[in-house]
Amino acid sequence: RMIHPLNPIWVLIVQRRMKKLFIPIMMLVSAAALAQGQSENLPRYEFFGGYSVNADYIPNRSVLLALDQKVSPFFSLGSGPYGFEFSVKRYVRNGLSLKTDFSGYYDPFPPNKGIYCQNSGCFNGLNGKATSKTFYLTSGAEWKIRRDKRFAPFVQALGGIVHSRAKFTLTGSDTGPPLSGGIILGSSTSALTGTISYSDSFADTGWTLTTGAGFDVRLNQKLGYRLSMDYDPTFLVRAIYQDPVLDSQGRLVLATSTPSARSRQDHARISMGIVWKFR
Repeated sequence: RMIHPLNPIWVLIVQRRMKKLFIPIMMLVSAAALAQGQSENLPRYEFFGGYSVNADYIPNRSVLLALDQKVSPFFSLGSGPYGFEFSVKRYVRNGLSLKTDFSGYYDPFPPNKGIYCQNSGCFNGLNGKATSKTFYLTSGAEWKIRRDKRFAPFVQALGGIVHSRAKFTLTGSDTGPPLSGGIILGSSTSALTGTISYSDSFADTGWTLTTGAGFDVRLNQKLGYRLSMDYDPTFLVRAIYQDPVLDSQGRLVLATSTPSARSRQDHARISMGIVWKFR
């Protein structure tokens, strides 16, 4: 037997069921409206600027050997103790944002002692100097948790390019003691005499990634403090280190030049600074 749509009993049953569902539905609607309102009131853009340090995991060596090749690639490590980081991002949904990051690092290496060897002999006691600069440009996604709270952690994953360049100079005259550690520059073609004045430079561009996490601490409605740490490997052309070869009499053998290849270099970056929030 079918119940007519206008049957009073059927209407009463529907009304009772609707009353039971009314409160949960209103709670969900209110929560969604509140979350939407909070998201709309939060800043949509954030700009970060601060100090940054980028460390490498390339082992130090007491002696560097370069035969018929540039020395500067040995010092182009893609890192540096003095640096900066700037980033800008736009929130697209809740805590998810699109981010562009630019950072740079300067690495002045301590003065080195070196020798310059050629077919006629070696010049001892020379002074070597090397500097390196590296720049990163990446973009990707960042996810911030509880960004409406005073303490807001975040994670990020970015990708882009890295450009590194280095310069090396070796100067002096043959007046110093034999080399006990430093740079050995060998040439099978040149015939320099007297005072040595040698320099070279190197530049390379490759891919890089940035994955890491950090947190923001709100200072006021527009400013915050940020601390972050990232793993940022680079893929650059680097010299493959080779240990010097000695003959049976303990003399240095200059056999072949050091090969180079594109490979991965591991880095860890720490940044701290101020976040500016705006709409």
